[in-house]
This record gives sequence, C-alpha cells and structure tokens, in this order.
Amino acid sequence: MTRDLLDRFLRDLGAFYRARLMYPAGNDQVVRAAERAAVSLSAWGQRVRIAWMGQDLLVEDRTLADPPAALRALLERLAAAGREGVHLDPEAGAEELEAWIECVLGGDVDHWAGHHIRVGSLLLDKTQASTARLTRAAAGYLSLIPQVQEALSDLSQEKAGGLTRAREIVRAIASQLATGEELVNPIRDLKTHDDYTFTHALNVCVISAAMCRSLGLGKAFVDAISLAALCHDVGKEKVPPEILNKRGALDPEEKALMDRHPVEGAALLMNLPEAVDPLLPVVAYEHHLGADGSGYPAHPARRRAHPASLLVAVADVYDALRTVRTYQEPRSAAEAVSVMLERGRSGVLQETFLGVFARLLGVLRPSDPVILSDGRRARVQRRRDHDPLRPVVDAEGGGVVDLARSRDLWIEHILDAEG
Repeated sequence: MTRDLLDRFLRDLGAFYRARLMYPAGNDQVVRAAERAAVSLSAWGQRVRIAWMGQDLLVEDRTLADPPAALRALLERLAAAGREGVHLDPEAGAEELEAWIECVLGGDVDHWAGHHIRVGSLLLDKTQASTARLTRAAAGYLSLIPQVQEALSDLSQEKAGGLTRAREIVRAIASQLATGEELVNPIRDLKTHDDYTFTHALNVCVISAAMCRSLGLGKAFVDAISLAALCHDVGKEKVPPEILNKRGALDPEEKALMDRHPVEGAALLMNLPEAVDPLLPVVAYEHHLGADGSGYPAHPARRRAHPASLLVAVADVYDALRTVRTYQEPRSAAEAVSVMLERGRSGVLQETFLGVFARLLGVLRPSDPVILSDGRRARVQRRRDHDPLRPVVDAEGGGVVDLARSRDLWIEHILDAEG
C-alpha cells in the first residue's frame, strides 16, 4: 500500500467536488467523478482522516503543503459549516460520496448520517457524542479528553497515526489560546478531577502551551514543547495498573517500576516509526528532574535538565497536586501553589517558570491573603510582572513590605480568598 494511492484519492475527491460545482447533481460528469473517487478510496483500503486546521490541511500523518485547490475549497466549506474534520472509510461508495457532497453544499452537515463517512469537529469522537466546536472554551477543553486518550493509547502501542493525532490536539489548543486564555480557565476552576491519565496529559499540555505563549516563544518551539508536554507521561502505559492505582505507599520494587516510566517513555518516543522532534523524548525522560539536579531517573551529577523539561515540570507538579489519586487527597489551587513556591525556593522548580505560571493562573493578585515566612498574615498590595512571586504586601503589624527587597522574608502559604 503506497502513499501514491492516497494522493490519487485526494486528487479524485477534489476533482469530484469541482465537477459538482460545475454541473448539477446526477450529471454524467458528476457521477463518473464520484465513481473515480470511490474506486481510488477503495484501492487505498483504509480510513482516511482529513482535518482543516486554520490554513493547514492535515491528512493522516502529514500536513499537505500544496493541496489540490478543489480539495482545499471542499474542506473550507465544511469548516464554514462548523465541521473541521472528515473520516472516510474505504467502503464508502459513489452514492454515499454524492449524498455527502450534497449535504456539504446544502449547509446541512448537522443532519448527515452516513455509514462510512463521518464529519465532526476538529477531531472526531468515536461515538460522535459531541458536536461542539473546539473553539468554545469549556466544551472545547472537555471534548479534547477522549481525543487525548485515543492519541496516547495509539502512541503507547506504536500505532501509525498516534503522533499525528497528538499534533492535531496541540494545534487545537494553540488555536484556542490564540484567542485568549479560555482553555486555562477550566483547569484553574476545576475543584478536583479523577480521570487522571488523560486529563492530566491534556492539562499539562494546555498549561505548558499557555506558559510558552506568555514567554513569547516562537510558534515552532511552542508547538514542540506543547507536544512534548502532551506525551510526557506516555511511559506510564508500561507500568502495571495495579501499581498506578495502588492505595497507599509503593514498596521499593513497585517504586522502582514506577520510577522507570520516564525511561520507558523516552524509549517509546525514540522508536516511533514517525519523525519525532528531539524534545519529545528529552522531556519524557527529564520531567521528574529538578532544576537543582534532584529527582529521577538517576543521572550524572553534571546533567542539567533542558529548559523545556523544567517548564513542563511546573505544569506537571501543579496538576498532580490538584488531582484525586488513590494515595492522596487533592489540594486546592492555593495549597498547590504554596507547595510549588516551597519547591521553587528549594531549587526543585525553576523560579522563572514558576513566576510565569503564577501570573498565568492569576494567583498573588492584589488583595489575595497570604502567610509570610515569619508567621504574619498579609495581603498582596501590588504585584510586579517581572517578579510575580515577590509582591509588595501589607503585613499585619508591620505595614507595607516589599518582598523583592526583603530576601529574608517570603510567602510561605497562599490562602484561599476567604482566608
């Protein structure tokens, strides 16, 4: 099965759409074009996934740099109707192709119910339960979770297309973040969550992407870090579920198996048949290494984690602290950030990235209550954008204190707003 067969189908599909624009339904030219498209799809012999991403046309594992004009026009029309993706099974015949095109041209894709052609939002649910656009904030966030599950499951089994679906998720997130920070809000506002594996991967990806944008990094670097963040825990697929879900502390043997997941993840990503950005295995391997060289896997003392790994680690720690696990109760957002501040002071978390995260999450804002390292309560009076972790505070019995100038005094705990 060669890529030429897929390319032939894409050309024939575009030609069929162009013929239908030129002639009425049922015209001999249209019928013959539909038949050619059906034959070439059958010759390809497997499902074809096509997605329209902004100005990019994605087909299976690649972005088409110069797609046929008619095919681009078809996907643009589909996207205008709120459906950025289509799956076509090889069993789809000429009649079903014709019926689908009529639906697209009539703007009635909401009622399409073909057996072998499915349309939907950017990434199609297997059940088609949700037709909400990914550009709607909470709905977009929640609709990504099953897509993350499918992509990471395929990656862990080294199936073709897993990395492509992961890239599509990253592109969807990037598109949403480009219009604001709506995807961060559901993460910040969730009290707890317990669908750990896939929700965690999505949350770490969203937070990392938002941090990269806040830092003003270039698009290629943002995409690479975001994809690495989505895949950072893929090695946990190699950890037995009874260890992942164990209640209570792990014994030494179990902990050794758990601590191998960065190694397993890096090896899996390096051995994928698809081309992989070098950052993916690096972040998978290093996301449990501290900025001070602590953490695991065991490594030479001179090894320093890549900055991308340190950025992803901030997002990873926050979401882990906020999550319901069999061995821990979830922390509130204020409690989680308080723990992270301590890890920043001790050198485990990189403080620059921690400051970016705090600003993004909206903590340590004016009037937020805190407890200082000397035990006094205080309220944030003014926050510096360049040093958000050391704001000016109004302390009990001590007036205004500039924490940036009082290095022997720091914020020990952030209190909930009512605190």
